[in-house]
Amino acid sequence: MILNGPAGIGKTTTARALATVAENGAAIHGDDLRDFIVTRRDGSVRQGLGYRNGASVAANFIEGGYDLVVFEYVFETASGLEDFRDAYDASAPVHVFTLWAPLDVVIAREDGRPGRRPLGSRVETCYRTMESNLDTLGSLVHTVGQPVDGVVAELVERCTRGEGEFIVARPERSMALAG
Repeated sequence: MILNGPAGIGKTTTARALATVAENGAAIHGDDLRDFIVTRRDGSVRQGLGYRNGASVAANFIEGGYDLVVFEYVFETASGLEDFRDAYDASAPVHVFTLWAPLDVVIAREDGRPGRRPLGSRVETCYRTMESNLDTLGSLVHTVGQPVDGVVAELVERCTRGEGEFIVARPERSMALAG
């Protein structure tokens, strides 16, 4: 499962809580993938590696026997989802959900996050970009007024109904990997 949303929406908290509903659950924090980068000169390396690396890590967990893998990251446009799809090589389907709340709520949550350098105007810029692309970013889940366990329950129920399916299970790949 991919959990998308702007900074401060609760992706990390929700992903970790969601992963606990499975006997073998993993939550991949997209910011951790970015932390591998030590230096980078803009324009000299491929863009979108966070999406591709997230797909590779998720596929490794799936093929390793995990029941539920949640990759939480910011997908502002569908191109990030396409990068993920291109790199994902596992037999399990992937569902995409975008956590959403009004901008003032997102800004207040982001400003109140302890131990992090404030993102400032980047929060609104990201939000506005996502807002203009919501129809391409999976199923929307409104988080205002819902506790984390309520959001988790909604995600499980909607996923069970097949909502947000982005990548259909590919049995031919799992057979190729098993052979």
